[in-house]
Amino acid sequence: MQKIQKKNIKNQKIKWLDDLSKLDDLPSIFVANEFFDALPIKQFIKKNKVWHERHVKFTNEIKSEYLDIPFDIKQLEKKIKFKISSKQDFIEYSPLMLKYLKDIKNNIKLNGGGILAIDYGYTGKKMKNTIQAVSKHKYIDVLKHFGNSDITYNLSFNLVSQIIEKLGSFFQVTTTQKEFLTKLGILNRAEILSKNMLFSKKADMYFRIKRLIDNKQMGSLFKIIFVTNKNNKFKLGF
Repeated sequence: MQKIQKKNIKNQKIKWLDDLSKLDDLPSIFVANEFFDALPIKQFIKKNKVWHERHVKFTNEIKSEYLDIPFDIKQLEKKIKFKISSKQDFIEYSPLMLKYLKDIKNNIKLNGGGILAIDYGYTGKKMKNTIQAVSKHKYIDVLKHFGNSDITYNLSFNLVSQIIEKLGSFFQVTTTQKEFLTKLGILNRAEILSKNMLFSKKADMYFRIKRLIDNKQMGSLFKIIFVTNKNNKFKLGF
């Protein structure tokens, strides 16, 4: 991806970093668009009051099945310093997400700035099994076609919010894509742009906008969270 981007983006001021620790000590704005849902996750399920970690057992290169192994959830909670199992029967959790949030939090705390994360997700307090696989624009069995399908999951924004609270004193707010784009003025902008448009182009633009903000489409499916320092009053879009 870096090779493709470097070929297409001619701006010499852009730098590609392979580690957030290489950022300059300046205020940073992190934009994470469908980033966290691409990170690998762990799943834990409670059976008869006993927690199990979900694994995948391969019989051969083609056949595989889920294998749930008893797991001491307190070991995980001690490691992440967060009681993730509280009032839960199922847990979806990305260790890398926690690492990135910690690194970003430290950067914001020291240098200022903020993070805007946009992702598929839900805000309910109960976590659920959302892992899914897509191939050729169709949902398929997660255990089939390894390496040839897009495996993803829906982000628990409630979990993200709780993790951020545990990391320190920050201002944070979560909303839907519909609310965010509407408050930013997407409809006002469309009205200005459409004044000199042909009817066909105008109809196409509004069709695309509807897809972005309609509650039955992407409007409520996508959630947006903004995090910054407590003394930063920036709330545009919220």
